[in-house]
Amino acid sequence: MGQLSNDERCAQRRIVATVRSCGVLNSDGLAMWREADCGEWKATAAEIGRDLDLLGVPHTIVTAYRFPLANSWNKKMRRGEEVRIAGKDLPHLVRWMPSLKKSIDSIPEDCPGWGFMFFQPKAEGMALMGFALSADWPVWSQKQARAARLLCAECAYDLRKGDDEDRLPYNIPAPDKPNRLRLVCGRCCNQGLDQIKALAGAAGQPL
Repeated sequence: MGQLSNDERCAQRRIVATVRSCGVLNSDGLAMWREADCGEWKATAAEIGRDLDLLGVPHTIVTAYRFPLANSWNKKMRRGEEVRIAGKDLPHLVRWMPSLKKSIDSIPEDCPGWGFMFFQPKAEGMALMGFALSADWPVWSQKQARAARLLCAECAYDLRKGDDEDRLPYNIPAPDKPNRLRLVCGRCCNQGLDQIKALAGAAGQPL
């Protein structure tokens, strides 16, 4: 690395500090989440992105949600923006943060990625959908996962496990809240087949 400009040095210090404080590594890459309207005391996703641009690190910024806070009166998921650096682009970041390479090399092969996927029964069949969560969703506590509706609404099975094909997550909304996400494990909803039949019947489609 040649002579650095003052701007590059400042950006490097900020990025290294941010990665150390909130960076999440997984099989898809590295992510840094920022709550929307987080205030002036913390760098925004856009500001992190500008530093990465200055350092030549490819990245994207996506909307991602975290579990609601315990004292939240409406229990809504917290919306934020997540700066994501794909795994193939991490060498560009390692150039500025060599100590990161050891952590990258230590990522387990079965480590989850950014996305949390679930099945969505439809009248015409089954669709695979994604829940736009922040990258640290696999390590949320049981209480946090419950608040984020990641436990089966029927039996409280932790739907993040993903190691039991009989208990994969399906969105089966409550009749009185048809537009609200309600995840249920496959064992509790007959793998979504009953929901498909009900939707197809309501739509007048042949089963």
